[in-house]
Amino acid sequence: MTDNVLKKKNKTSQLPGTEPDDWCGRDLVLVEFHLPISRNSRNTRNCERSERRKSQFCFVFFSSTDKTTMNMKLLQMFVLLAVAAGSGTAMSQFLNMNIDNVKRMVLEYEPVLHDHLKNIEGIPYKSLAVLQLRENILKAESVAADPIPAVAEKLGLKELVKNVIKAGLKDTLESAGPFTVFGPTDDAFANLPGWVKKEIANVTVLGEVLKFHVLSGKVESKSLKNELQVPTVEGSKLRINLYTKDSKTVATAQCAPIDLGRVDKMASNGIIHVLNAVMIPPAGNIVSTLAACPVFKTLVEAVKVAGLVDTLSSPGPFTLFAPTDKAFDKLPPGTLEKLLKNPTELAKILKYHVVSGTFCSAGLSSGNVQTVEGQEVAIKVSADGVVVNESKVIYADGSVSNGVVHAIDTVLLPPGYVLP
Repeated sequence: MTDNVLKKKNKTSQLPGTEPDDWCGRDLVLVEFHLPISRNSRNTRNCERSERRKSQFCFVFFSSTDKTTMNMKLLQMFVLLAVAAGSGTAMSQFLNMNIDNVKRMVLEYEPVLHDHLKNIEGIPYKSLAVLQLRENILKAESVAADPIPAVAEKLGLKELVKNVIKAGLKDTLESAGPFTVFGPTDDAFANLPGWVKKEIANVTVLGEVLKFHVLSGKVESKSLKNELQVPTVEGSKLRINLYTKDSKTVATAQCAPIDLGRVDKMASNGIIHVLNAVMIPPAGNIVSTLAACPVFKTLVEAVKVAGLVDTLSSPGPFTLFAPTDKAFDKLPPGTLEKLLKNPTELAKILKYHVVSGTFCSAGLSSGNVQTVEGQEVAIKVSADGVVVNESKVIYADGSVSNGVVHAIDTVLLPPGYVLP
């Protein structure tokens, strides 16, 4: 549909779309009409009465294939409802929180109802659209009027709220803010490894983990960029990554998958993005984190001998496929001892385990990735997990400040490499 729908002074604006009966499941464009109140008006079925404006507030939806402007169109819907509701309402408060994202020209239009729209009869989408609009706006008003803990509760993030209360953070998250909260689902808490559950049983540790999920200020999903680092109220920086997997966008926060269908959930004092995993604050860079983990003693020694401490302690970011001590034990007898006496050869092997950039498990797909030396390692992703060449990832997404660590069960060897 390319008819002129909105008219501003002597200029017209066209909204792309398709036939009216093809709107279901598509991105929606909202069209506003101001009409004089008339009991006999045949258009009243599409209208909401505005007592303040003494006019009918009317809405018609048209489907659109323009996916890139969906958020703006939803905000336009809120703008129009806020005008109808008047100042001082929860919806106007919602609008005030999002004023940076609202185009003023939406309120400047002088809409004109075209004849071909006046006479549309028997199209189910008309009444359905108004009912959906009413339902959505009531939900939005209700949610936007509540602080973050109450909104999290409405989103079903019951474990998050319970832990926030346990850690003594409820008052903070009910204060003026604004805050951005990455909120893990109940399943995310349930699926935590046993050692993490044991750690966060300590209220102090729990508080630090939860504060790592909170940013000062409001960061909307459209601001999330690959390798973006943002400071949390816990003090560490949280890393955002974006990937394309099976032709779809995958987003992670410190390697925890972001539910892109549940982002930008507004509260009176901020915004919530739902996560499908709990984020763990990084304890340090790759080297310091490995040094604190008893299963990587051999790897840490090898990194020192090969002269790679400075490299793997630098900002990076890097992805390290980290062989455990048991992985080194699989090497032929005497091989490790020979390598530890030959830093050059040892460095060749270790660099084959390092990839530039942050590759979280949620963003990995089957194919090849290049190491820092330009060689390729083969990634195979299946229901059974992730395999790198012939080595299985036995623990994924180790949280570090300069990338990510995946523990593997076999040492990787560069193509054609012959062990000494």
